[in-house]
Amino acid sequence: MRLIKMFLIGLIGLFSVITILGLFIPSSVKVSRGIIVDADSTKVYEQLSDVKNWGKWMPWITADGGALVQISPVTNQPGSYFKWKGLQVKGSGTITLTNSTKQLIELKYELKEMNNSTGGFRITPSANNKKQTEVQWFMEYPLKWYPWERFYGIFFNHIMEPAFDKGLESFRSYVEVQAPVAS
Repeated sequence: MRLIKMFLIGLIGLFSVITILGLFIPSSVKVSRGIIVDADSTKVYEQLSDVKNWGKWMPWITADGGALVQISPVTNQPGSYFKWKGLQVKGSGTITLTNSTKQLIELKYELKEMNNSTGGFRITPSANNKKQTEVQWFMEYPLKWYPWERFYGIFFNHIMEPAFDKGLESFRSYVEVQAPVAS
């Protein structure tokens, strides 16, 4: 009985220490990746601000060729959404366009088994070359107070950065080679 009591006290103590340490970890994680695209900022904006184009480069879709995609009837205004459900890769989610200007596109992410988060794209014309544009894809992912979630936050960048890099590289290829030129 005494051994069980000591075990329980030790377990409670360990949980308390882990919880207290978790409270010192920030309550959100920010992920940001960027790329230079050989296209003017108007073309980049038109491609990023219209959700119907996202299936051509979005990493969660291109990784699963059989993904089911649903797009809102209006595709380039606040409230427009892009939903998918993977068949081969078991991911799913909804990304909603919440605000859009020529320099900033804001999004709401609702990804399967993840907390809802915000983010978007920053579009910056190159100062040296008008035919180049810097695209920054960013996300702020909130963490709950649970110790395991706070510790998960330490590794979140390592999980999302490869997807962002792959998506940006696919976006660059799409815009530079395949994307239609605006009329």
